Formats: sequence, C-alpha cells, structure tokens
Amino acid sequence: MPGRGDLRAAPLCLPSMSVGPAPNISLAVVDGDLVLFDIGQDTYLAVDRDAARNSVNALLGHSYTPSDPVLTELIAQGLLLRGAPPWMPDAKPRPQPLPAVQCKHSQDRLTIPFLRASLGTYLALQKRDNRWAAVLPVQDIGNDPSPEQMASIIGQFENWRILIPGTGRCLVQSMMLMRLLAIIKIKAEWVFGVRTHPFEAHCWVEWQSMVLNDSPDHVSWFTVIARL
Repeated sequence: MPGRGDLRAAPLCLPSMSVGPAPNISLAVVDGDLVLFDIGQDTYLAVDRDAARNSVNALLGHSYTPSDPVLTELIAQGLLLRGAPPWMPDAKPRPQPLPAVQCKHSQDRLTIPFLRASLGTYLALQKRDNRWAAVLPVQDIGNDPSPEQMASIIGQFENWRILIPGTGRCLVQSMMLMRLLAIIKIKAEWVFGVRTHPFEAHCWVEWQSMVLNDSPDHVSWFTVIARL
C-alpha cells in the first residue's frame, strides 16, 4: 500500500472530468448521505455520508479521487457515469398549502374523470408497472384553475378517494391524483422525497408551488430526489 505522503496513491480529478447519474437514476444528498433512486425499478440505494463524500464531490463538480472504491462500484453498477451531464440538486422552494375553501362545484363534475383515474391506477398496480412516468397519461396543458378552484377539486378528490380501500398510501394516492389532473388537463408534478437515519421514502403532488395531497410541514422532512 502506498505511503501516506505518496500523492500518486490518490490522484485528484479536476472538476471538468464530470460524473453524473445514469439516465434512469435520480439523486439526493441528505445531510451528506447519498441516496440513489432507480425510477424504473422503484429501488433505492443509500450510501453513508463518510463513504459517499468522494462521490458527492464528483457529482457536484468538485475535485475527487477517481479510484475511490465506492465511486468505482457505483460506476461499475451503471448508477453513475463518467462524462455524463452534471447533477443539479433540486432547487425549488418549499411548497405552500392550498387555500382553505369548501367544494363549490358539484361532485358529479369529477365522477367520470375520477373513475377513469381510479381504474387506470388499479390496472397499473396490477401489472406491477413501476415505470412511473409511463403509467401516467400525457399531460396536455389546457386548464389553468385558480388556487381556490384547485382547492375545490382536491376537496372533491378527497371525498371520492376515502371510499376506495388502499388509497391512504402515498404512492397510490399520488398516482391516482396525477391521473385525475391529467384527464382534466391540469399539469402537476409528482414529487418523490427521501430521508435517512432511518431511511424513509415518500411522494406527493405539487401544482404551482403548492402541495395538493399533503402538508408543507410534513413534506419538509424529506429531501426531493425526483420530479415527474
């Protein structure tokens, strides 16, 4: 093993020698821990902050040691790629709550869209299709409701959702809501977040910097790892 003073033992790469995530991988750094999310397989990998420090430096464009065993293994597994576009941490601000309003429209207006969204979600889960972006309808931007109108829509969604078993789970609920909004031509974001020690993953839906099916206080516990 080379001596401590042998600089050849740990050459540093310049920031220009970029390392980035593979196309199917999303990343988050949570208090120094590196979390990798394979969206296609619905699997997570967490690397402790001490072991991940060099890999995080590489991802952030800082000087790093290319022979680091953790970085080498992540590249060997195809999770990270040399020469890939640099990784950009999520920079969107913490979402705000919807205004507190009562449902002003007849629930009948969303009956058919809700049933379509429910059926589509059920079929996707039965197929065990984890390609989250693929199981959603194409979002055609058409409607631009006010925050008050969106709050009314979410109120109606909640009135319907509680009648269906299993929709308390964040994944099922968010998938169903994303389908409903796509059907009525409202573009939203499906957000995935993580935390460590202990590890926990969560997801929710955002629209115009407002969280629709959770509270800002709760989602602030999680670091965003992916937006679909």
